[in-house]
Amino acid sequence: MTTSAAKTARPAPDDVLGMMARARWRDPLGDKVQVVLVAATLFMLPLGTAPLAIMSSIAIGYALLRLWVIGPAVGYLIRLPIVWVLLATLVWTLLSLNWSADRSQGWDEAAIFRFQIPVLIALWPVVDRWRIYLWALAAGVAGAALVQMGQWALGDSWPLFFWWHAERIPGRYPGLVHPNSTAVVAIASILLLPRQFVEQRRHWLAAMVLWVLGWVGLVLTGSRGGWIAAIAGLLASIARMRLAWIGIRRAHEKRRSWRAEWIVGGTLLVIGLVLIVTFGPQVAARVRSAATDLQAAINNDDYSGDVAARWRQLDISFTLAREHPFTGVGAGGYLEAARKVVAAGRGETTHNSGNTQQAKRQSGGLLTHPHSALLYHLAVLGWPGLFLYLAFWVLLAREALRPRRRGMSLNRLPLVIGLFVAFLVDSHNLSAPGTLVLMFMMTLVFYETRPSSPWLPPGDTTPDSRNNECVGMNHA
Repeated sequence: MTTSAAKTARPAPDDVLGMMARARWRDPLGDKVQVVLVAATLFMLPLGTAPLAIMSSIAIGYALLRLWVIGPAVGYLIRLPIVWVLLATLVWTLLSLNWSADRSQGWDEAAIFRFQIPVLIALWPVVDRWRIYLWALAAGVAGAALVQMGQWALGDSWPLFFWWHAERIPGRYPGLVHPNSTAVVAIASILLLPRQFVEQRRHWLAAMVLWVLGWVGLVLTGSRGGWIAAIAGLLASIARMRLAWIGIRRAHEKRRSWRAEWIVGGTLLVIGLVLIVTFGPQVAARVRSAATDLQAAINNDDYSGDVAARWRQLDISFTLAREHPFTGVGAGGYLEAARKVVAAGRGETTHNSGNTQQAKRQSGGLLTHPHSALLYHLAVLGWPGLFLYLAFWVLLAREALRPRRRGMSLNRLPLVIGLFVAFLVDSHNLSAPGTLVLMFMMTLVFYETRPSSPWLPPGDTTPDSRNNECVGMNHA
């Protein structure tokens, strides 16, 4: 195929990898710039809300300027059913503002959708550079972990503190964003990196260091929901392995493979013991605090604690779902609706002792959101919102269960499970880092299952094509 023919020949309508290759061939410099902008955005995820907003806006704006060349890949993306689910959720959220008690808060919540489809438009056409993005994400998590370690070791004398920290909850070190946002980004890094220990043997030590720093950062957030989500994803990773966590090797590679397993496994065991000794008391204190809060909520209707307040949101959310089954209370209307539920004495079992302090405890524990993405869609957007939310995860899980393309090595299903649990125990759907990392995971899952492309521009030497895993490779 001649150079001019390569530029004019079009891939088949379902050949999205060919579309990515052709876009790169037509605009190689623009492709490189877009890759850098996307990588910088992912690097910024745990390093500050303002830098993330600025960098993501630049990446999205640049991608829109390149629609003339990435248009076919974006068109393929828009046709995916899961994207239509996201669009339907946006439309329903905007409609719900009509019956919301707080439209100003509702617009703030709806604004999070700017980190969904616009980010997908920037990321999807260049997702074949996924290894660059993985390292960028892991490096950002490691940087946040170093900041957290400074907060933990030096306390108030450490200059880098997120406003949230203050003295509210001792033992929680957020880094540069909210600790729960730091946690969800760390979870993605933790679940994506292990396969790189062996898949990229030249960089296995760097991958392990970043992986350990991810765990350190996750522990220092004090996010108990994040810990549960990471463990769920890790258990899913272990469960799907047939012989060992680094996979089955060919017969003549077994000796070398098992040596690598022993080295990596032994190193991780030692590191794990060090982490337990160092941070064990802090984790134990957070677990005891959760048990105490839950017992106080159940036995005494004392909702002043962290976990107690979340327990109360569960009860309130189900009450609101019964009262507003189809419409929900509308975006932004949760807090006002929750206040009415409490004022009317609905949605809780009250020990009416007549004690003023007891009444004060019973009236507390109200949050601006239900602290769970699932409960948010149920209480705020009603059963239609919950259906769309679950449809998104079902489509994502179904894609994660499909056979992967040869040469790919992403930890798809455990990643989906880990992030689903993270969103189950917190409203990450309302946070920029949580939403953006979910969109990143979605592109990885769908990219890994796309069939290999028969379309190969002459002279194409992308790293992925050399590794026989994506653009321009026609595997049998």
